[in-house]
Amino acid sequence: MTDNVKVTLNPTTEVIAKANAEAVVTDPAGRSIKLKKPGVLAQFRLVEALGDTAQNAVYMGMVMPLIFVAEIDGDPVLPPNTKREVEALIQRLDTEGVNFVAQTVQEKFGQSDPEKDKATLKN
Repeated sequence: MTDNVKVTLNPTTEVIAKANAEAVVTDPAGRSIKLKKPGVLAQFRLVEALGDTAQNAVYMGMVMPLIFVAEIDGDPVLPPNTKREVEALIQRLDTEGVNFVAQTVQEKFGQSDPEKDKATLKN
């Protein structure tokens, strides 16, 4: 006799799985790009690395998705820690790659909602 078993993840497991999410996609130039949700420390480091430029909301909106890039064609990519490293990643991805990463990050990871995550963990 076979029983149908349904497994339901608890809220903590769901939040952790979401935090560790990653996706491997192919950009218009044919490069394999692994995207991985960065930790909050990577965001703080990016802001620090950009200095006064981080006050420019448009620039930050364009750059923030780039910290999701974990690999390009199998080569590891560390989150940029200096403005020069940010610019090198922009140069490496070029216009199509930067636009593709931004669009894919939005599609695959969406906007995070820390308050919703906290509420989920309380239940």
